[in-house]
Amino acid sequence: MMLLLLLSGLAMSIAAPIDQCNLDTVAIAGGTYKVSEDGEQVEYSCPKGKYPFPSATRECQGNGQWTNEKQKAICKAVECPKPVMFEGGEIAPRKAKYFVDDVLYFECWGGFTMFGPENRTCQENGKWSGETTICDDQDGHCPSPGIPIGASKVGTSYRIEGKVSYDCQNGLRMFGSKTRECKENKRWSGSEPSCRTAYTYDSPEEVAEVFGSSLAETIESSDPDRVEDKSDRKLQVKTGGLMNIFLIIDASKSVGVKNFNTAKNIATTFIEKVSSFDFTPRYSVLTYASHIKRIVTLSESEINTEAETVIDAIKRFKYSEHDDKQGTNTRGALQEVYNQLSLDQLRNDKFLEHSNIIILMTDGKHNMGGDPSVEVNKIREFLDIRKDQREDKLDIYVFGLGEDISQDELNDIASKKDREKHVFQMENIDALKKAFDEIIDETSAFEMCGLSKDHSEEDTKDNNEKYPWIAKLTITRPGGVESCKGSIVTKNFILTAAHCFHLDDEAHFVNVELGPSERAKVTRKVKNIHRHPKYDPNGKKDKNIPKFFEYDLALVELSQKVDFSSTVRPICLPCTSGTSWAIKQRDKAASCKDHENFLLSKDLVKALFISEKSKNNLEQMTVHIKQGNSRLGCLKDAEKVEEFKDVVDIKDAVTDNFLCTGGIDPSVDPQTCKGDSGGPLIIQHGKRYIQVGVISWGTVNSCKGYKRERVPATSRDFHASVIPGMAWIEEIIKDELIYLK
Repeated sequence: MMLLLLLSGLAMSIAAPIDQCNLDTVAIAGGTYKVSEDGEQVEYSCPKGKYPFPSATRECQGNGQWTNEKQKAICKAVECPKPVMFEGGEIAPRKAKYFVDDVLYFECWGGFTMFGPENRTCQENGKWSGETTICDDQDGHCPSPGIPIGASKVGTSYRIEGKVSYDCQNGLRMFGSKTRECKENKRWSGSEPSCRTAYTYDSPEEVAEVFGSSLAETIESSDPDRVEDKSDRKLQVKTGGLMNIFLIIDASKSVGVKNFNTAKNIATTFIEKVSSFDFTPRYSVLTYASHIKRIVTLSESEINTEAETVIDAIKRFKYSEHDDKQGTNTRGALQEVYNQLSLDQLRNDKFLEHSNIIILMTDGKHNMGGDPSVEVNKIREFLDIRKDQREDKLDIYVFGLGEDISQDELNDIASKKDREKHVFQMENIDALKKAFDEIIDETSAFEMCGLSKDHSEEDTKDNNEKYPWIAKLTITRPGGVESCKGSIVTKNFILTAAHCFHLDDEAHFVNVELGPSERAKVTRKVKNIHRHPKYDPNGKKDKNIPKFFEYDLALVELSQKVDFSSTVRPICLPCTSGTSWAIKQRDKAASCKDHENFLLSKDLVKALFISEKSKNNLEQMTVHIKQGNSRLGCLKDAEKVEEFKDVVDIKDAVTDNFLCTGGIDPSVDPQTCKGDSGGPLIIQHGKRYIQVGVISWGTVNSCKGYKRERVPATSRDFHASVIPGMAWIEEIIKDELIYLK
């Protein structure tokens, strides 16, 4: 897949010194303005629900006057497009103008069915809320394509080969397809159009949802062995994809060093998130002004698949390395992509199997090199993209950056596909960065282990999506109820601690809750409880150890499998193929020992566990796994446990099959509490979470319910290491995971 990240700034102009333009003439009624550092431009800001008129910026010209200087700048109320046509029903109220918070109501005539919302609200960004409302009699081969608000439509045949065309009312520009045709697969060609004002923009949340979902589907389609769902473009296989990712960042003068550096941050954030998926893209990184600078190319096979290496290369590149920043040669950047693809075709016998994405972030104002859409057409032809064939091999997403953009150019370059959106207009670069922070919705890759939806620390409303691999086990006995945690490892199995169960506990005593919050809770009965065969709590009484916890592992087999979702999904286990993808050890010769060396090679390993700070309110706790010399303190504190006072060698109780956390060095580790037993000890690698231990026992318990008191210096927690138990896990789970040796 080819991804093109292209950040382009404002069109160049011949500017005069600031003392030739009078700042007294640039004030805006109802808003504020700021002057650029070089004094050549004024940028206006207005309160929410208003926009600067006649333009968002003014430039100091060579004649000593500001652009549009004779027209007073004012903040005008945002308007949304008014309806022009509506088929199969009625719209109310009919008004000459619609302002923020105005509501449109839709009603369908008899014989027509409504698709979309019954009402839509005018928003601060100049867009109507929701999707296009359609009244359809379902008499055609294709569904009614609808008429976006602000547009008129010509054509009423919705049968195969029937065509419709759209126009926007005066003052509005069209994004999407002007003409659409009903295809043999009973879907419309192109993409749904929208009519926009110059000040209309997409919010970061909209971009993240629409673009992120579409991108995730395209990533899935990159697997050559995929199984395709003919009813939709979404494909089910998510691993092993063939993809090229081109990142192209504009470094011309109009962009400026601040925006350039922000664009680099956007690029690195994007790569980090893309690398969370189970596929191996190849990256190429270019920057350009008048000329092209190659940071990483497709031909550099030794580095272009390593996300961290590519990110380091982007961070090292400086804006100052472009000595000529006057030009904005967008076509030249696209031509370099074409050239790299041409060279790759000669070397790669699977060239045509690669998926390709272009993400273009620009104001659409190239000033040299010619029309960039010409180069886009060359790329399409070279990739053998034909009408209704191989369209899934190329996606071109275009992001309008800033308020003064060429909407026509953005629309000309973007892909146009049914039920998808490929062109976005952002309010500013900060909004663009926010969108890319959220751009890939990890929740769509349900089968992939160790993923969760990203959230800030302040965001607790979607806690259920933050820790989707946590399970809660409730064991009911005549003497009372006991609770333990566990982790989802497959659709049929939960990994937990063996000590959570008595030897006489039967499966029907146990209830499993999946989904960390009440809002997302899924419950399951239990079919069977599998304890590790080497778990024997009485196994070392001859050595004065009253209860022995080695191999404190159990697998709970569910009576009915669960369907993975954004709130219920598996964690990664070492020694499996999923973890090989997560830690980027995809060599077929990778072994279980390789995973152990990667995850647990240091004396201090940062890890985490998930605890309840109140009922169903989960909290992430950061701890450090102590190994090597650091483990000696664990043994000394274990010797102080009253139950071990007669133990001759503490290593009989604390074997090498335990991972130790706790203590006060290098910082105070929070202790686990009773209800945390059976939960996962986790190492985070990038965006992936890998379980290395199961919470087993501790030296001190200063918890009072959910509340943790001050942690004593001698507090140590011991976790049953997962790696020694993986051979047993493979025996029980068998075909549900791919194991390494």
